[in-house]
Amino acid sequence: MTNNTDIWLHVHANTKLLAAVSNADVSEVAQMQSLRKQWSVDEIAVASALLEARTRAQKKLLNADILLADSVGVQQATSSAIALHKAKRFNTNMQVFDFCCGIGADLQELPSNTIGVDVDPLRCFMAAHNTSKEVRCNDILHMTIPSNALIHIDPARRSGTQRLHGLDAMQPSIDELRDIITSCAGGCIKVSPSVNAEDVEDFPVPYELEYIEENGRVLQCALWFGSLALHADNVTATSISMGISVSGVPDFPSFSKSIEGWILVPNPALERSGLHCNLAEELGAKELSPNLGLFCSEHTIDSAWFKQFEILASTPLRIEKVQKVLREYNCTQVEVKTRGKTIDPNEWQNKLSSNSTGDLLTIFALRLGKKRVAIITRRHV
Repeated sequence: MTNNTDIWLHVHANTKLLAAVSNADVSEVAQMQSLRKQWSVDEIAVASALLEARTRAQKKLLNADILLADSVGVQQATSSAIALHKAKRFNTNMQVFDFCCGIGADLQELPSNTIGVDVDPLRCFMAAHNTSKEVRCNDILHMTIPSNALIHIDPARRSGTQRLHGLDAMQPSIDELRDIITSCAGGCIKVSPSVNAEDVEDFPVPYELEYIEENGRVLQCALWFGSLALHADNVTATSISMGISVSGVPDFPSFSKSIEGWILVPNPALERSGLHCNLAEELGAKELSPNLGLFCSEHTIDSAWFKQFEILASTPLRIEKVQKVLREYNCTQVEVKTRGKTIDPNEWQNKLSSNSTGDLLTIFALRLGKKRVAIITRRHV
């Protein structure tokens, strides 16, 4: 596909072309030939890419309908909700730089005086168009920045179609970014949610890891450093879905000796941060088994961080045993959850659900030490 910015801008404004490509199948020779009577191959390819990008961006970016981007740019972009959350820490009159700004998703929400920087001329063009902010095409490793500047960095984490997760696999890597990190006032590096605290033990300045959940998934980890590490030496869990955060140092849990009361399932960001054990302990809940991530409480709790399931019964993990319990509750529709691949939940769910009678019950198929158990529960609404 062309990197010619004039063609991208022309296609972006050509509503007739976009409508024609939207209603066509460009893989069909006849339809492609029909389009070619009015537009070039490059124009059609850009229009197709632009429409695909906007479709991908619909539930992710606020400006999806007018976005100038390709699908790869959208895939790599931070969602508008997470970008807005991160931008709150940059609420300052200090100079801000958004390095590796891509199509400008983070840049859009950062302060008005933020300057975007990217090494890719097409990405710079897209970011400038999408945000109306200053964008420079430059190699960030060869830039001189003010010592009081704040930095947002979103290093590339892809190689072809494969996503890379390690800090050393980022482009630029943490080691390559060391001079920038130590010479500015503070900032944020967007890293993979798979990064752990021990991975950054040698980080050169005070830091904080923030795991961010949106729509039930941990989508991003923000490595805050310097003056923007508001909870230095801590980890933070943030739920965009609920608009809440908690910070602390992960602690060890207590363990349950019985299966009764309520099962508590932590928010994914809370569990990823390790702070689920801290909050569970405060609430008097105990983990069902070491490193399982599920807790048992004698009573319902008052915390948005946990989903709650009332325990109705428990049985050895055999499908005929579970079926017997379900018959007692006149239930033929279930959802099945597991941890550690104890079973195939889809297979069990298909076998246990026949039609829609009775309450929807939730079955936890778990390995607790040497025992394999099924816990039949009702979700607390």
